[in-house]
Amino acid sequence: MDYVAWAKWYDIFYTAADPGDIEFYHGLCTASGGPILEIGVGTGRIALPLAQQGFEVVGIDLYEPMLKVAQQNALNVAPLSGSLSLIQADMRNFDLKRQFPVVTIPARTLLLATSEEEQVQTLCCAAQHLASDGTMAFNLFYPDPEMLADDPEEEFLLEVVEKPDGGRYVLTAKNRFDLESQLNHGLQIAEELDSAGEVIRREELGVVVRYLYPEQVTALCNKVGLEVIEMWGDFEGSEVDEFSDEIVVIARHTTSD
Repeated sequence: MDYVAWAKWYDIFYTAADPGDIEFYHGLCTASGGPILEIGVGTGRIALPLAQQGFEVVGIDLYEPMLKVAQQNALNVAPLSGSLSLIQADMRNFDLKRQFPVVTIPARTLLLATSEEEQVQTLCCAAQHLASDGTMAFNLFYPDPEMLADDPEEEFLLEVVEKPDGGRYVLTAKNRFDLESQLNHGLQIAEELDSAGEVIRREELGVVVRYLYPEQVTALCNKVGLEVIEMWGDFEGSEVDEFSDEIVVIARHTTSD
């Protein structure tokens, strides 16, 4: 993945997104009281508003371009009532030498670990940073059969984002699923159009993810000593089924009887 390019477009892709994930993670963090560890902090879309509300947030990300945007975003809203510490680290192998009452892996970040081994490593590191009575949460997309049957050559619309100057961003994508490896070699295409509809900027952004089924999520959590206490099909608590868009997971350390 070209994270220099992704850093430029990431916030645009989320401009018109459903804010349900932010509300979910913020509710969870507010209930815990913090401090908060966010794995895959990106540009600070979820972490920064929490720091504005007075929480101590520690965010890790492997990619410096994303962290630079997050730092600039933080400067743009400074001073913060709380704090936001940004750390460059690999989610598969890091040690902050502390634990947190809440650990989050939002925005389907776990799927960027593209093998079962790497996903186990990521969850293991996350669990090691979770306090004994703490709560972990993460979300993934639900791999429904219709999605997995996508034509790899068919481009589909994600979103149109209007700009104040009369222009707009047109965001489209293609999926190429490998059912055996459970990998999606996706392509997200971002175009910026002026008020006359002429393309003034275009970027093709590749992304590879390893999708998971609900039963695999539970098995991976069990491997690292986590118990799934809630699994939802959206951020409002609906049941997971073939119509779900998300797999939303809340987990805690496994307790022994």
